[in-house]
Amino acid sequence: MAKIDKITVVDVEKQAQWGKPTGRNYARPTQTDRVHIALNSYEPGVNDELHCHPGSDHTFFVVQGECTMKGLKADEEFVLKQHQAVHVPAGFFYQLNNTGNERLILYQVSTEPKPRPKIGKVIYGVHTGLKEHLLNPVEAKTERT
Repeated sequence: MAKIDKITVVDVEKQAQWGKPTGRNYARPTQTDRVHIALNSYEPGVNDELHCHPGSDHTFFVVQGECTMKGLKADEEFVLKQHQAVHVPAGFFYQLNNTGNERLILYQVSTEPKPRPKIGKVIYGVHTGLKEHLLNPVEAKTERT
């Protein structure tokens, strides 16, 4: 890591440690009180859980690979290919799936809410007949970080 006054240069390749047993890797080269930048990688066939980020917008840019993004509803599914981007508004439930044949690398830019919501892990079913309003985000308790 090199530093010039208030500017920092980070070696993301060293920080990322690609190839962890989970098939998912995350590197956060920078984070401020307003925004953070991250690189996410998913090996073929690997996905994350359906989740949301209350108070935090996310933008993903596909650096390498292909990704299927799913929402709560059956028609909320689309494929992102290399060099495409998507904006996910705060509170929108989504899931990222590497449906391609190579490592998926996503460049992520996220806003940081203040105060940052503190939420617990929620277990829920998708497309199981649950009323949609039960799955939508609700006001979260907050704490200052």
